[in-house]
Amino acid sequence: MHPHSQFLVYPQLPRAGLGNMLLVWARAILFAHINSFPIVTPAWGQFAIGPYLRGERDKRYYGHLFSRRNYVSRFTYLLASLKKPHVHNNPAISKLELPDLEFQASGYHLFIFNQLPHWSDFFVDLKEHQPIVKDKLLSSIRPSVLAAISKRSAPQIGVHIRMGDFRTLKPGDDFTQLGGVRTPFSWFIRVIDTIREIAGCDVPVTIFSDGRDCELSELLKLPQACRAPTTSALSDMLTLSKSKLLIASSGSTFSYWASYLGQCPTIWHPAHFHGGVFPQDVSQIKFEGGFDPQSTSVPDLLIHNLRSAFKASYSSLK
Repeated sequence: MHPHSQFLVYPQLPRAGLGNMLLVWARAILFAHINSFPIVTPAWGQFAIGPYLRGERDKRYYGHLFSRRNYVSRFTYLLASLKKPHVHNNPAISKLELPDLEFQASGYHLFIFNQLPHWSDFFVDLKEHQPIVKDKLLSSIRPSVLAAISKRSAPQIGVHIRMGDFRTLKPGDDFTQLGGVRTPFSWFIRVIDTIREIAGCDVPVTIFSDGRDCELSELLKLPQACRAPTTSALSDMLTLSKSKLLIASSGSTFSYWASYLGQCPTIWHPAHFHGGVFPQDVSQIKFEGGFDPQSTSVPDLLIHNLRSAFKASYSSLK
């Protein structure tokens, strides 16, 4: 690379929920870390009208949750943009090696990340780098916010119910063939009942959701089920990641991030489990995958994880 070149990484975050924002941010932060390049402050505080029009609880504004330390200012990026920089869109997440003719020119080189990965494997190039990504995320959060999050109790069974702009299934809809729809409550209830049957007791369930209490009443009326107090999407995500067992919402990148950050055993609806988030060594000891008591038996690894997490009697399985 040219000795007079200057390198800058810019995570151009989408106008979307926190999970999708983090998918773009993580690739930029990892690329910058591997190459020791400075990274521009992300625009966490973007206004979106949709959540207000739909009456969603999460308004998708996160600027007050993150600090600017460890980043260079957006003013630096604007100055670089005026100097006819060499722009590289969504480069591969790897070390840039010499010689590389693409980077021989002097001047600014801007590496812009603005694409979401394909839904079939959201974490394809992040799985093996979870410790780095998690450390970078925690160090980006304002200390006061992080301190408040650390005081929240870890759930026994954490359940994420994604509602928001996901639509309700209509009569005749086939959930297994659709995306962007709400995971049926009947599946959550079947899974919770099965886990509790295995455990031999009503293991407490904590529900995290952007829905209203009246919409969640079918789940909230279950024994030992309560709703987590909501302070922010970021706080909920990190608290959910501490669950001993996570039951995820299909298609939700929020659920994916909670599972990825916590590397906790995670159950997905079998029709919508894609790619996974665990590296190979973790996936051998922590269950992540599709499971529906209505159609499949309880996987052995999940049974092992439950035994370790809840120390319960499993006589009903024998």
